[in-house]
Amino acid sequence: MAPRAGPGAKRQRVAPAPGRFHGCAGAPSGGRGQKKDSPCGQALGRSRGGFTTKLHLSCDAQGRICALALTGGQAGDCTQAPGLLAGHLRPGQAVLADRAYDAGYMRAQIQQAGATAVIPGKKNRAVPLVHNAEIYKERNRIERAINGLKRFRAVATRFDKRAANYFATCCLIAALT
Repeated sequence: MAPRAGPGAKRQRVAPAPGRFHGCAGAPSGGRGQKKDSPCGQALGRSRGGFTTKLHLSCDAQGRICALALTGGQAGDCTQAPGLLAGHLRPGQAVLADRAYDAGYMRAQIQQAGATAVIPGKKNRAVPLVHNAEIYKERNRIERAINGLKRFRAVATRFDKRAANYFATCCLIAALT
């Protein structure tokens, strides 16, 4: 018996060839991943302040910038710390950082290098940590180094579309200051 034809007839769906289409309306899926200009690849991300970029840095005792890292706005601060401190830790040094850098693995890295961690504990810690408040006052040098970078409009507002160009601008200004 032949299938019914005409206006009241139901059409049978024919499945597309496997691997050719993804089954939805639109172009076939090529499995190409992220687009070239996607925000994820250009160190842009959503945070409380909106669509932003974070610039992480480490300074020496005089406030000179030693290392820089660039991430999207949603990235945590503590994830960048091991890379920033890797080549700069020496025995007898004091590492000054704010509460965002309070993590066990970071404190372990600092202790293994023979340095002292002067980092206030987070508010949600079960066992509160003590830190030397007098040494912690010297952290203003880091804030001054950040403000020295932000003096330049190109860094403060991120004119560059590409992360590599923005990072190069930051490195150039860090070398000049």
